[in-house]
Amino acid sequence: MKKAFAVLFLSVTFATTHAQTQTAATQLNPPTVTIREKLVELALHGPLVRGAEAEKQRAQHIVTREKAQWLNYVIVSINMNEVSLNTVDRSQLGNLYYPLWNVGINVPLGSFWSKASEVKIAKRGVEAADAKKEAAERSIRTLVLSKYEDFLMKRELLKLQNEIAEDDYAAFTQAEQKFSTGTITYEAYSAASKTYNAELVKKIMYERDLAVVKLEIEEIIGLRFDDVLSQYPQQ
Repeated sequence: MKKAFAVLFLSVTFATTHAQTQTAATQLNPPTVTIREKLVELALHGPLVRGAEAEKQRAQHIVTREKAQWLNYVIVSINMNEVSLNTVDRSQLGNLYYPLWNVGINVPLGSFWSKASEVKIAKRGVEAADAKKEAAERSIRTLVLSKYEDFLMKRELLKLQNEIAEDDYAAFTQAEQKFSTGTITYEAYSAASKTYNAELVKKIMYERDLAVVKLEIEEIIGLRFDDVLSQYPQQ
């Protein structure tokens, strides 16, 4: 009995310690959110998705309104007379009998079919709005991830172009020095200058392309892309 109690005590102690260790590890190393996941999260809070959500809610309100309009087809009427209102002396009426209440309910039979169809149409509107929202979410997810891939590509192209431009600048500098001392001809110097200028133009174009794709991402997520990029790991 004592051995069983000791084993049970050790098991509970180990489980508690293990759980505390896992909790502490989770606090020290929280789950990592990648830059791609964060971009998608921010993009899904953009105006395109919010507009689709508003359309869905509008369609749901229409369904609620159409269901409530069933009551508009029910007409209740009550007719009261002097007897029911106690405005005359009943002893003077003798054996004359009056109905105390006249109650009538008017429900157009066609409303059962027409209103049911209108409710179904409203429900189809909800389904269409829901599908539109899902399509918007898929589209915006593809768009922001594609733009991020464009950013990675253009950043690498710019990096390579910077290296090429630096090499050509070094070659142009040497050609300039040699031309000043008369070591090379003007044609050789001019060729080195044109090569460097051509690569410099490419560098400027790559810088422009990189800046544009960053602006396009910012338009989708609603935040400065550099701020988001610095906070989340790139994978």
